[in-house]
Amino acid sequence: MASSATRSDLDRAQEYQIKALFLYNFANFVEWPRDAFSDQSSPLKMCLYGAVPFGEFLDIVNGVQVRDRTLQVIRTTDYAKIQSGCHILFVGIDHHTELDAFFRELNHLFVLSIGNTDDFARKGGVVNILRTSDQQQFEINLNKAIENGLLISSDLLSLARIINDR
Repeated sequence: MASSATRSDLDRAQEYQIKALFLYNFANFVEWPRDAFSDQSSPLKMCLYGAVPFGEFLDIVNGVQVRDRTLQVIRTTDYAKIQSGCHILFVGIDHHTELDAFFRELNHLFVLSIGNTDDFARKGGVVNILRTSDQQQFEINLNKAIENGLLISSDLLSLARIINDR
């Protein structure tokens, strides 16, 4: 039988894999307008900003095709690297205290912003991944997604808790 430390490590690894899978699937169920890209060959940029412990699980999808675009995974702690543009932006927990300023200062047009703290979607993010007692769930701020120019698949919306805050 596995020790509790080993069980805890396995549970954490499984949680990280699930969060990474959520991000990858979001890329497949959201449509960006043509204006979100400089040209037809521009990649779909997934930026992981700050402490993102499941980033290594997304490294394996770096370079794969998502619809007609190549997915480019960018892991950074440098704010300047995300200012140049991201289509998907996961904000690490170490930056959640700065969310109000973050959403005021960064241009979020065409950005699917994702976090995992209780009030992320209410503070201006589009998707919030939540841990319930037995599973991972997510909520979508639909008004913010529309404001950001994103079209979210009805299949994805049917699985989410919808928030309509601005």
